[in-house]
Amino acid sequence: MAKTAGPVGGAETTRSRILNAAVECLIDTGVAGTTTLAVQHRAEVSRGALLHHFPTHACLLAASVAELVRRNERAVSQSRAGTGPADSLVAAVGALAFAAHQPAYLAELELWAVARTDAALKQALIAAERGAGRDLERVYSQLFGEWRDCEAYDEAVTLTLHFIRGLAISENLSSSAGRRERLVAVWVDAMRMLLKTKKKMRPK
Repeated sequence: MAKTAGPVGGAETTRSRILNAAVECLIDTGVAGTTTLAVQHRAEVSRGALLHHFPTHACLLAASVAELVRRNERAVSQSRAGTGPADSLVAAVGALAFAAHQPAYLAELELWAVARTDAALKQALIAAERGAGRDLERVYSQLFGEWRDCEAYDEAVTLTLHFIRGLAISENLSSSAGRRERLVAVWVDAMRMLLKTKKKMRPK
């Protein structure tokens, strides 16, 4: 029988426990296996406690996005903390490629794919991704901030985001560390071309 949350920590602890359980379900069994019943059992909470915090399945999945984003950000930080190449652009793109290879990143992409045919989930994800987008922008600013004064900065960062997502999806079927390194190297060269021109200073 599922357990109710104890008094220690209160409602926020219960909510966090449910979210962590949902994220672990998403990573282990995918969206199809992340039912409210499965999350309830993994979190060891009552049905009422789960519905109090997340009244619908779509709300539960959408709320999981923030935790997935946090895990993805930790993966970026983990990669940057390691001994990487001296070239800061190579290190930045490499950190993103490393994060995109982690289960939490793939789980987030799976949510997007399922939302294509689930209207309630799609609407919930749009709102959730709006908040996640601010976190993503902060991460990209940390990674590529030294090129912010380049004319094509916004385009280069946006294209990098799409490149990383595409790489993650394609590697889900066929993964090769050597191929990933070659593609990242090619993209870094393309970014150098995009970022070589500085913004023109406007006359005062």
